[in-house]
Amino acid sequence: MKLHQIWHEQCDAARDIQNEFGTDRALTYLVGEKFINFLDAAETDEEFREEIPAFVAEIRDIFERWQLAAYLDIARQTERFDPADYDDPAEAALARKRDLQESTRDLLLVERARDWLLEE
Repeated sequence: MKLHQIWHEQCDAARDIQNEFGTDRALTYLVGEKFINFLDAAETDEEFREEIPAFVAEIRDIFERWQLAAYLDIARQTERFDPADYDDPAEAALARKRDLQESTRDLLLVERARDWLLEE
């Protein structure tokens, strides 16, 4: 299987996770990890971009719209950055900058996922 088609196996795995561990874990796995990472890869890879509509259709087949909406409201949220976790102020400043960059990137990807998964 080509890498850009891995979503087929990921959707099958999400169904198994949902049956075994519940919808929340399946959403975290498939939407919070796999789909958002897929969207990230699609930014630079045409083969991934071409697969998005089919991937979205399969996700919508697995989950209800309200489940997706509720999950996307909390997806990729992290704990608040605490500079007190660092002994060195310079290290804290670098970590804060990295945290802001990652948080911004995650927010943009979650919003892109919301557009794809919740559009009518």
